[in-house]
Amino acid sequence: MKTYVACIGGKAVLAFRAEGGDRARELIDDQEGGIRSDLTALVGADGKPVWDGKSAIHMREASAAEHAEWEQSRDQAISDEEIDLDAGDDPDEWSIYLTSIPRAK
Repeated sequence: MKTYVACIGGKAVLAFRAEGGDRARELIDDQEGGIRSDLTALVGADGKPVWDGKSAIHMREASAAEHAEWEQSRDQAISDEEIDLDAGDDPDEWSIYLTSIPRAK
């Protein structure tokens, strides 16, 4: 597994894990998938959605700093029991937002 980053308009927005670049691209391109759904639910500081549902979502491997941020968030989620290893939750399915934007209400 590797950590990848989804970028919109040149801005890194989401870090997630996938088994290779092809699988990462499939996760982003999945019209019914969680990544696209999550990105449409996020709003920026200006109150507008982060993703308009039409703009290209680019994907790249995460930098060392982005991967470290993902690991730290995942480890905290395990500590906080948001990821329940005893219940069979897969920690590699954890994703994080790389911007300080709230979810839409």
